[in-house]
Amino acid sequence: MEVCEQADMFAEEHEDLVFSHTKIILREGNQYYYAITSRQYPATSKVDLGELDIVPIPTSQMWPSFSAQFGRAPEPLPQDCFVKRPSLLNYRDTEDFNHLRSLLLNEAEVCEILRASPHPNIAQYLGCIVEDDKIMGLCFVKYGMNLSERVTKDSRPFDADLILQGIQEGIRHLHSLGLIHCDINPTNIVMDGDTPVIVDFDSCRREGEKLGIKGGTWGWTNEDFEFARPENDEYGLSKIRDFLLQVHKM
Repeated sequence: MEVCEQADMFAEEHEDLVFSHTKIILREGNQYYYAITSRQYPATSKVDLGELDIVPIPTSQMWPSFSAQFGRAPEPLPQDCFVKRPSLLNYRDTEDFNHLRSLLLNEAEVCEILRASPHPNIAQYLGCIVEDDKIMGLCFVKYGMNLSERVTKDSRPFDADLILQGIQEGIRHLHSLGLIHCDINPTNIVMDGDTPVIVDFDSCRREGEKLGIKGGTWGWTNEDFEFARPENDEYGLSKIRDFLLQVHKM
C-alpha cells in the first residue's frame, strides 16, 4: 500500500487557523483508501500505516469511461512525462463523486482539442492513462519549474516582456479554438527553457459556458466572473504582469 496524497487540514478557531488533522490518501492496486489522523507529519517523515484507521473509498463511479473519442497515452510512458491524476483529498468533504468525474472528463475533452491544434505556449498532451476502461489520469510532456518558482527562487535574470508575450500568444491560441482557460496564474505557467507554457485545463470552458466547479484560483481571478469570456484570461494575464513588475522592483 502506497501513500498517494497527504495534507494538513486546518480549522478556524478564535479568528486563527489551527491544525485540525492530517488526511491521507492511499492506494493498493486499483483500490483507494483514506485515513484521518490527529498526528501532524513533518514533510520528510514516513507515515506509519499501522497507526492509521484505513477506510476504503468506493471509487467505482468516480472515473469517467474511456471511449474512442480519446487517445491513450503511449505505453510504456516516456520518462519525460507528467501524469495528472485528480486529487481525492476532498473525499468526505463532499460526497459527490460526479464533480471529480466531470472535472477529469472536461479536461480530457479540452486536451483532445489541444492535441489536434498544438502550440508552443500550450502544454503538449500525450493522452489518457487508462485502467479497466476508465480514465484514471492525463499524461503531458514534463516541463521545468512554474513561473512563480522561476522568478522568485531562480537567481538568473528573466525577460518579463518575453514571458508575457508567450503567455498572451498561448491565450490567443486557446481563444481561437473557442476555449477560455479561466485559471491563468503563475503556478499554471511552466517554463520550457525561456518559453512560458500554459498548463492545467480543469477550469477550461468553451466560450460563453457558465464557469464550472473549479472556476479559477482565489486572488488571480475576478469573483464577479460567471461565464467563460476572453476577459477572464486577460484579467489573469494582467495580474501576472503586476506580479512580474513587483518582482522586478524587489
